[in-house]
This record gives sequence, C-alpha cells and structure tokens, in this order.
Amino acid sequence: MNNRSQTTDQASKAGVLGIVTYLLMKANTDPALIAMALPVIGGLLAWASTRIGDPELASFFGSNAADGKPVKVVAAKKKAPVKKAAAKK
Repeated sequence: MNNRSQTTDQASKAGVLGIVTYLLMKANTDPALIAMALPVIGGLLAWASTRIGDPELASFFGSNAADGKPVKVVAAKKKAPVKKAAAKK
C-alpha cells in the first residue's frame, strides 16, 4: 500500500466521521453521546474496510498494484529466548 492510497483511505474515514458528527449536531444530539459514538463508528469503519478492502491493513484501498490482490503483511518470526549463563559458585 502506497502513501497516496493510505492517505486517501484515512481521509475518507475521517470524512465519514465528520459528516456523522455534523448530522448528529444538526439533530441536537447530546454532545457526550456524539463523543462516545465516534470511536464506535471508527471501529465499524475499520471492520468494514477489512471486509471490503485489505483485511491485513483495514484499508478500503490497500492492494498490490502488480496483481490486484490485497497486500499480505507477514509477521516477523519470533527469536528463541536467550539462555542465561549458569551462576558461578
């Protein structure tokens, strides 16, 4: 995912949050309720983008341009724990 698509994705989600906030304010909704609803709406947008776009990045627009498939993020392998030296007697 390149910077442009990431910026577009985040701006579109922020735009949705802004529109929802505007509509709730116009409907004279309690400001505390609006403040509590925004993280929930943001979470729903992130969940929706895992269903529509790239599930690894929660992005509507994230994909590999070469093959049109979502980008796969590979987790780093865990290293074996370091053994401690035996205590001297």
